[in-house]
Amino acid sequence: MTATETPVDDPAWILWRKQGITASDVANAYTGQYGGAYAVVANKLDLLPPVERNERMARGHRWEQRIADAVHVLTGLYVHGEQTWCQNVGEPMHRATIDGMLSPLAEASIDDIEALLEVKTTGVGVRPSWDAWAAQCQWQMWCTGMPRALIAWATIDDTDDTFCDLKHRWVDRDDFLIDTLVEVATMLWGHVTDGTLPEPNSPSALDVVKEVNAIADPEALPVDLSDMADDLTRFVALKAAVKASEDERDLLDARIRDRLGKATKGTAPGVTVSLSKPRAVFTPEAETAFLDIHPDAKTNTTLDRTAAKKLDKALYDELAQPIGARALTIKETSK
Repeated sequence: MTATETPVDDPAWILWRKQGITASDVANAYTGQYGGAYAVVANKLDLLPPVERNERMARGHRWEQRIADAVHVLTGLYVHGEQTWCQNVGEPMHRATIDGMLSPLAEASIDDIEALLEVKTTGVGVRPSWDAWAAQCQWQMWCTGMPRALIAWATIDDTDDTFCDLKHRWVDRDDFLIDTLVEVATMLWGHVTDGTLPEPNSPSALDVVKEVNAIADPEALPVDLSDMADDLTRFVALKAAVKASEDERDLLDARIRDRLGKATKGTAPGVTVSLSKPRAVFTPEAETAFLDIHPDAKTNTTLDRTAAKKLDKALYDELAQPIGARALTIKETSK
């Protein structure tokens, strides 16, 4: 393992990630999330715009140190080397940024490290991506030679940026899975080197394919799709079936919401029905507006939201923006 500790917004770090295959790259390609292998290669080839910093990323940054502190309380292990970027000694294109390294010692050298730490945060009601997170950890273990990793997953209520829950799970090194991920990485880098895109193999690739091909070439020759005749026929049939299904779903949705009206709960034999309260999110724009009035509420580079609510709760609530419609949830109950 070779390693260097660098701020996550360092242009050199961003370039370093782009010029190799990272843990998130192989995890996305392996599980098919976020556009799968197609999106990974498209990003490497600059066919997509740079990823802009969003509220999900900002939330993770705000909570990472607090989660690391909680990990120490839960496990007795100390967290070292936060945001260290590493690469496999034998395969320098295989790279990973480590959220932390765990040791029983408060002052530790690399020889004292026993495991890696991967920190995750999600909003309320978001299902954890354990398979993708585990794949990330396996890749990190491949890059560092470590035998174990700990995933610490915190649930944060984005309406007021408050902590709800923390779960943790150990992941042991799996050399069989690592071999598979290395094959995935080889495939990805082969496409990057050749300047080609892999065939989309995940439903999540659809939006990425649309974006890559958003600009049409009016002079391009027609493409022979004869080898996709069965796919085309199946697509037409599925499109008609989906349209009918969505129409029926939307009608039922409208009828249920109409019966509930302003209520948030309903009951029927065998099911419970709920409509969530309107969600309000404190956006980056709201954060800027709050700091314009209360600049002393700033901590480092971001707003201390807990302090902000204590300082001026009325303004905080006023700036929080409702997002989307109330969510309808229907659950079957035991009879």
